[in-house]
Amino acid sequence: MNDSRNFRDVVLLPLVAACLGPTCAAAGVVTPGVAVMITQSYAYASYGGGDFVFSTSSPAPGCGSGWYIKSTDPGYKAAVAVVLAAQAAGLQVIVYGDNSDLWAGSPSGRYCRLQTVGLSS
Repeated sequence: MNDSRNFRDVVLLPLVAACLGPTCAAAGVVTPGVAVMITQSYAYASYGGGDFVFSTSSPAPGCGSGWYIKSTDPGYKAAVAVVLAAQAAGLQVIVYGDNSDLWAGSPSGRYCRLQTVGLSS
């Protein structure tokens, strides 16, 4: 099985399935719709216990500043690793996030809570 199918089956299909129910409209799951580049990233040493934020070359609706990952999110380490690897290697990513859950660390920015990030080929 190739990597893109594995990513789709394991991560994207459950995300899409979750949006088929009545909570999808409330969840606000959005994506830029295309593979994007990581343009900047910030690791906070203490805010939120160590939150991580990053921006991409194209925004998603309601996520004009980028994306954030709470240090307490179960997939924090894996998601941060994907973002940093993509940024360092100049690779594109596919991103999905929740535009109804904005990062409190930026009163003027619109960082949406990350749900899924994966490398694109």
